[in-house]
Amino acid sequence: MKQRFGAIVGVLAALLIGSFAISGAASAAGDAGSSATKLEKSVKKADKKAKAACKKVKKAKGAKAKKQAKKRCKSAKKNATKQRKKLKNYNLQFFDVCKHGCKYKTIRDGAYAAGAWQFKNKKRNATVRVQPGTYVEGVFIHGQQPNHDFDHLTIMGVTKNKTDLKDASKVILEGANAQTIVKGTPGWFEGDAPTKPANNAIEARDVDGIVMKNMWARHYLANTFFVWASTNPSFGESCRDYTMDNLITSDTRSYGFFARNCFGGTIKNSEGWNHGDSAVYIGETPCDDPAWTNHGANPAPCQANPDWTVIDNVKSHQNVLGYSGTNSKYVEIKNSSFFNNGAGIVPNTLDSEKFEPSGWLNIHDNNIFWNNYNYFSTGSEFLTVSDGLGEVLGQTVNYPMGVGIALFGSDGVEVTDNNIFGNEKWGVMTFSAPVLEGVVDANTGDDAKNLNNSFNGNAMGRAGVDPNGVDFLNDNTGGGNCFSGNTATPAVTYVLGNGTTPQNVLYPACPLGKVLNDSVVSYEFGSGIQYNPVNELDKTTILGYVASEPAKNQECSWTRSTPHPAFTDEAGYTYTEKRSDPVVCP
Repeated sequence: MKQRFGAIVGVLAALLIGSFAISGAASAAGDAGSSATKLEKSVKKADKKAKAACKKVKKAKGAKAKKQAKKRCKSAKKNATKQRKKLKNYNLQFFDVCKHGCKYKTIRDGAYAAGAWQFKNKKRNATVRVQPGTYVEGVFIHGQQPNHDFDHLTIMGVTKNKTDLKDASKVILEGANAQTIVKGTPGWFEGDAPTKPANNAIEARDVDGIVMKNMWARHYLANTFFVWASTNPSFGESCRDYTMDNLITSDTRSYGFFARNCFGGTIKNSEGWNHGDSAVYIGETPCDDPAWTNHGANPAPCQANPDWTVIDNVKSHQNVLGYSGTNSKYVEIKNSSFFNNGAGIVPNTLDSEKFEPSGWLNIHDNNIFWNNYNYFSTGSEFLTVSDGLGEVLGQTVNYPMGVGIALFGSDGVEVTDNNIFGNEKWGVMTFSAPVLEGVVDANTGDDAKNLNNSFNGNAMGRAGVDPNGVDFLNDNTGGGNCFSGNTATPAVTYVLGNGTTPQNVLYPACPLGKVLNDSVVSYEFGSGIQYNPVNELDKTTILGYVASEPAKNQECSWTRSTPHPAFTDEAGYTYTEKRSDPVVCP
């Protein structure tokens, strides 16, 4: 039995591996348009004053009056020249891209010209203004490009009048048949191909403070909007404080909004769908010390002064995962909707990336619902990027579906004041990757423990109108996890396993004292939640469920409510349930 159990749980670490027209707020684009207009008005006003002042020279009577009039004329002309120079200098920071009539025809050329200007002028306020159209290209910018400075560069969609573009769908980055120019970039060698198929729409490596706005990217081979830095200290790379605002990402093989090894950033007012992994991914959040660990008697924080990533007002739907965050930390997810995905919000801890574990996230005031999209069934509009995670006992292991929030090996996550409903397996689950010497090692170093997570004030099941299959699952590993103030009609429901562990032990009230990683274990077989030794493929347990065969039959253990009642959020946006074809269960 131990050998078979080890085979099943040994793949748990791989479980999550790789794991509307939108109105933007007042923005740099809007500021740019209004500032230009103000400066143009200032020039006209100054010219008018100069013309009037100089006319008075001819009309002046007497030498003294004429002298004073000439002085005023000269001063007014000087001011007009000054205003025109301001406007000229202001316009130098803009690099306009359009299909016809602009100096630059591609976003890549505009970005490289802007980077060269910033380097030459030692300024960091250049803006690439992209007018409506379809741009078939991949854009790669590298912070170590010679004679270029891309830090704090803005790439944004604008109207033909060069003002803020509200409808992001008007500027399209098209990945089908697109190429990325790599000739001359860091790491390119003579003899290499000058271009390669476009993996990403815009990839910014080793760039701080980049802003991307008002665009739609689709059909790329890997990701759309991608910012990152190498974790090799010898490279000296940095990624921090990026902004992704009023963007759309869709129909792309892996990820949409993707940040890896970055200190802080913002993703807001955006939407993503049809990705083979997740629409939003924050991975490998770096620590002050590259050798940081949360083991020991008194572990230091990963970041002493955390630089947070904020995800605000994002709609993520029809993806394998709505949000994925391998070893992500200091992420605030708020005011967003995760719906019609295979699973909704999934922070996770894996050996595949540095800085384990995932943790210290704040997930609040979101709508998390209908995450029941069975992408293995016929009629799915997208495919998972993994195509399976191997075989156990002749059965293929795949990602779980039907889950609203899944905290996999996470520490210190606060889940507060969310609406969580209509998820047909589990509304929320929190669990560890089991490590038991001689039996299984699903996470080297035993970092992926279920620790110190709190669930407070969440509204489950939409007041009984649209319940989850079961509201909460806690696998009874780790410790310090607590549950208070969560509501449902007629009552909140819990996975209780075989009934040997009381509910108040599995789901204690908040607050609880902090539990250290090394003081608890990541496995627990007695309660029958993590694993059922009598029935190894018990679909009510975590390990039995992920080993469903075929994968589409995960759906056969769901508590279905089809169709789900229509839902309109507080902003008046009405959502439509989408799912693939129903599975015919044995």
